[in-house]
Amino acid sequence: MYSIGQRLREERLRKGIKLSEISDFTRIRVGLLEAIEADQFDQLPGNFYARSFIRQYARYIGLEDPELEAEIKRQLGEPGPVVSPQEVLSGLSVSGPEKPPVLWRTQPTSRKLAYATAALLALAGFLGIYLSWRQVRARAQAEWEAGQTVQTAPSVTAGEEPAQSLPERTPAAAPTPAAEQRAPASLAEPAAPLQAGQTRALTVEVAADRDSWLEVRADGEVVHKDLLRAGQSRTFRASERIRIVTGNAGGLRIVRNGTPIGPIGPEGQVRTIELTPEGHAVVAPKPKPTPVESQPPEQPQESAGPPGR
Repeated sequence: MYSIGQRLREERLRKGIKLSEISDFTRIRVGLLEAIEADQFDQLPGNFYARSFIRQYARYIGLEDPELEAEIKRQLGEPGPVVSPQEVLSGLSVSGPEKPPVLWRTQPTSRKLAYATAALLALAGFLGIYLSWRQVRARAQAEWEAGQTVQTAPSVTAGEEPAQSLPERTPAAAPTPAAEQRAPASLAEPAAPLQAGQTRALTVEVAADRDSWLEVRADGEVVHKDLLRAGQSRTFRASERIRIVTGNAGGLRIVRNGTPIGPIGPEGQVRTIELTPEGHAVVAPKPKPTPVESQPPEQPQESAGPPGR
C-alpha cells in the first residue's frame, strides 16, 4: 500500500532537509509534520488543512509525484469538511506570534492596492503642504504691499490739511535782474511731504514729438548730448537734480516722477528746464540786447570867409 508520510520522509532524508526548516518556511508545527510522516492525518485540523499541509511539505522538498497527488485525493477526498475556528488555531505554530500558513498570505493584487493607496495618501499630503505654502506666501505678499502703501501715503489727521515739509536749503544770494526773468512761479510744482526716514528719487521721462536736440545733466554730470528723433523717448534718473537744455521746446513731452509737466515752450525755441524731486522750473533764454542806432558825428560847420574889411 502507498504511504504518503513514508514517501515524503524518504525524499526529505534523501535531500538532507530537517523538519524544522520546513516548519520555519511553511509555519506548520513540527508535531503536525511528524504526524504527516506517520500517516496520522486524524491529528491534523481536518482534511482540508491536511491536504494543504501535505502539498506544502511536498513543494518545499521538491517532490512532484502524480501518484502522491492521487493518494491524497483517495485518502483525504476533495473537498474536505468544514472545520471550526478552534481547529484552525490548534493547527498553527505556538512558537512566537501567531502567523497564518502560507495559504493565507496576502495576494499580489491586495499588496499592489495597498501600495497605490499609500502613494495617493503621500501625494495628497504633499499637495496640501504646497497649497498651504502658497497661501502663506500670498498673505505675506499682500501684507508687504500694504506696508509699502502706508509708507508712501502721507499721514493726514481727520479735519486737518496735510502740512508740507519743505526740504532744507542753503541760503541763496539776492536775486539778480537776470534771475527775475525765469518762468513764473505757476510753472513750479509744490513739493510733496516726506515721511520720516524716506528719501526722494528723481525719474524724468522725455519723449520727442519732433526732432529735438537735448543736453541732459543728472546731478551735474552730462548723461545725454544728442538729437532725440521724433517717436523716441529716454528716461533719466538722479537723486537731486536734472537739467535739460533743448533746442525745440515745443517738440518734447516731459514727465517727472510719473506726472506730466505740460509744455515748456513753443516749437523751435530754446528752453532750459531744471527738475528736482520737489518740482521744476523753466528758464527762458536771455533776450538779446537791442542794438542802439549810432548818431552820425556832427559835421563842423564851414566857417565863412574872413569878414570883409
